[in-house]
Amino acid sequence: MKIIKAFGRGFGRTNLKWRMAIYLWLVNLIFSMLFVSPLYFLLQKEFSRSLFAERLARGIDFVWLGDLIYKLRDFYPAFWGWLLIPGLVFLLLSVFIDGGIIGAVVAGDRKINLGSFFGDCGRYFFRFLRVFLISLIGYVLLFGVILRLVGLPFNRWAENASSEWTLIYSANLKFLFSILLFSIVRMFFDYVKIRLAAEDSNKTIKATIGTAAFLGRRFFGAWLLYLLVGVLFLAVSAAFLGIYRLLPSTGILFLLVFLWQQAYIFLRQWIKIMFFATEYRFYEISSAANP
Repeated sequence: MKIIKAFGRGFGRTNLKWRMAIYLWLVNLIFSMLFVSPLYFLLQKEFSRSLFAERLARGIDFVWLGDLIYKLRDFYPAFWGWLLIPGLVFLLLSVFIDGGIIGAVVAGDRKINLGSFFGDCGRYFFRFLRVFLISLIGYVLLFGVILRLVGLPFNRWAENASSEWTLIYSANLKFLFSILLFSIVRMFFDYVKIRLAAEDSNKTIKATIGTAAFLGRRFFGAWLLYLLVGVLFLAVSAAFLGIYRLLPSTGILFLLVFLWQQAYIFLRQWIKIMFFATEYRFYEISSAANP
C-alpha cells in the first residue's frame, strides 16, 4: 500500500513539475550541440567535397571506418581530450541539475520557474558533489569486487556449457544481476540526496549513515518502487522504439525522426523527475509513519 501511495503521489508531483522536464530537455539539447559540433565541423571540412560524404550518409561500415581512422590517425590526442573533458563536464552538470530537480520536488506546491530551478541547482551543488564523490567508492566496490564475485558462478556455468543456449542464459542472467545491483547503489545515493534536501542539511556523512539505517528497515519497499518506475520507463521506451522504426529516414519527412527523438529525450527527463518524486514521497510517508 505504501508503495502504491508513493508511486501515485510521485506521479502527481511529477506532472505538477512538468516545466522542469522542458528545462532539462533544453540543457540536454545545448550540451549535445556543444559536444557534437566540433566533430560535425571536422567531418564537414574533411569530407564534404568528396564521395566519402555520400558513404557516410548511407551509414557506417568497416571500410569507411578504417579510412576515417587512418585519415585522422594524428588526431587521437585531441579526440580523447574532446571526449574526456565533456564527459567530466557532463558528470558535474548532472550533479548540478539534480539539485534543481530534488529542490523542486521537496519544495512541494511552490511554482517552478527558470530562476528558482537554477537557484536550487546552485544551492545543493556542493552537497551533492560530496555525495557524488562518496558514491565513487560505492561504484568502485560494485564493479571492482561485488560484480566479480557475483559473476563467478555464472562464469563457471558458462565454462561447463554444453550448448550455445547455456552461454546465452548465463550471459543474460549475469547482465540482469549486474543491472539489479547497480540499481541498488544508484537508489541508495538518490535517497542520500533526498535526505540532505528534505532536512536542509550539509552533513553528507551523517546523511549517508542515516540513509543506510532508513533503507535497512524499508529496503524491499524502496527498491520495488524504484524498479516499478524503471519498468515504466522500459515499457514506454519500447513503445517509442517501435514507432521510431516505422518513421521514414529519408527526405523531408526525416524531420519527424528528429522530433520523435526529441520527444523521447523529453520523456527521459520526465521519468528522471519521477524517480526523485516517488523516492521523496516514499521517504516522506515512511518517515511520517515511523519517525
